[in-house]
This record gives sequence, structure tokens and C-alpha cells, in this order.
Amino acid sequence: MGLTASLFLSGALFLAPAATAVGGHSKCTRDTNMNGKVDVANVNLRQGPGTSYPSYGQLTKGAKVYIDCIHHPDVTKTPWLYIKVNSGAHKGQRGWVRNDLIYWPVWS
Repeated sequence: MGLTASLFLSGALFLAPAATAVGGHSKCTRDTNMNGKVDVANVNLRQGPGTSYPSYGQLTKGAKVYIDCIHHPDVTKTPWLYIKVNSGAHKGQRGWVRNDLIYWPVWS
């Protein structure tokens, strides 16, 4: 665990745990920690939360995934999920998939 140091004007040094990203990825805005599956054929597994990011490859319909966290900073845009692929050709790979392409329990 990393520590962050703060030096106060009084000369006192305060140590606190360093901040970490939600869900283990800096672009995550909310933890999910749920299982899901790819709901449509040929879903791009991307390097970041958006279509402008390159694709690692495509996931097949029915591939099982673990959903680590969600990127949804703006309610007017489609959320993106940071996942780990648990079955299929990209098993073990982590990346980003658009929320509406994955079947998973509704988040609140």
C-alpha cells in the first residue's frame, strides 16, 4: 500500500493511504463487481471507454465476462464497462465494452 505525505504549516507530517482508482482503473466512476455475458455477436473489446480507442479484437455472443467497474461520467452518454473476459478466444484479457452489449444485472 502506498502512502501520501502532507506537510502542514505547523511542521507536522501526516501520512495517509494513497488514493486508488475505483475498480482498479483510472477511468472507472463506479464499482460493479458482477458477472455477465456478451449479448450480441462480434463485440469489440477496446483499450479505453469509447469507439475512438483501438480494439483488442472481437468477443463472440455468449462469452462470459467479469464486470469490474463502469465508466459513466455523463448521463447523456452510453456507459462503458471495464471487463475481464472469462471464456472464449480472449480469455483473461481486460478491456472496455459498451454497456448495452453486455447482459448483466441492472445496476442502481
